[in-house]
Amino acid sequence: MSGYFKKMLIPVDFSTNTDIAVNKGLELADSGTTIHLLYVHNFALPGLTGIVKRYITEAGQLPDYEMVKKKITQWKKCMEETRDDICVHTWIVLEGSVQKAIEKKARQLAVDLIIVAKNSHFSWFPIFNTVVSGKLAKKTDAVVLTIKPGVINKKNQTIVLPVTGKPAGHKLEIISAICRKFRVKIYLVTFVNSANESSGFPPSSFLQVYQYLKSMHSHVEYAVLHGHNKPKAIMEYAEKINADILIVQPESETKIGWPDRHISDVLPLGSKVQVWSV
Repeated sequence: MSGYFKKMLIPVDFSTNTDIAVNKGLELADSGTTIHLLYVHNFALPGLTGIVKRYITEAGQLPDYEMVKKKITQWKKCMEETRDDICVHTWIVLEGSVQKAIEKKARQLAVDLIIVAKNSHFSWFPIFNTVVSGKLAKKTDAVVLTIKPGVINKKNQTIVLPVTGKPAGHKLEIISAICRKFRVKIYLVTFVNSANESSGFPPSSFLQVYQYLKSMHSHVEYAVLHGHNKPKAIMEYAEKINADILIVQPESETKIGWPDRHISDVLPLGSKVQVWSV
């Protein structure tokens, strides 16, 4: 479904994160894609109502509002000059929670893809991660792509696709969209328990996924992993084979530790693994 690349939301902060996320958005965009740039002014005031927030924002009364407006307008102009077949819209919102602001705007715009770039992480203190990709995907029903600086100038060549017990239809739609843009090699991953038995996933279903991918003329291989912490095992395997793309289901295949350590927050800054929460 190429529709996954037709309406995107990219949160921006004008740091290296913005460069990374915008470049990835332009790379994935189809002709006719609409990209929404969102700047969240994290300026919480006790008792501030929605009406007052909207008035302050629209009246340009935010601190540094003119600077923010100028920068986000420059990004819009640069993107549309780079790709004259796309449309870019900009949004500046006042919100005490960056996560909630992204969720709200994503639902309002009904976007297909949210691109979140992170150039820092606090893997042992998840409360400091302002955006939790797994939760964002679950709350918005959009695909959330989380990337680190290591993806810059990296080609999309290898995909890791875990098949761990839940229907894989949504993942396959994403892979179909990616395969229409890039020539990739796909590694199917499943698990066995300590008794060498399939871990909750019928072999026939795994075979169906394999056959579907082969029908797209994709190069497909598979691997069987062990371990009780599936997200951790999946991440380590992706790093081991030097994968470019990891497609996981929100929370069930992304929570790597207590309470909300997401796979993308554990990956080093230089990692080229793109984590797609589907």
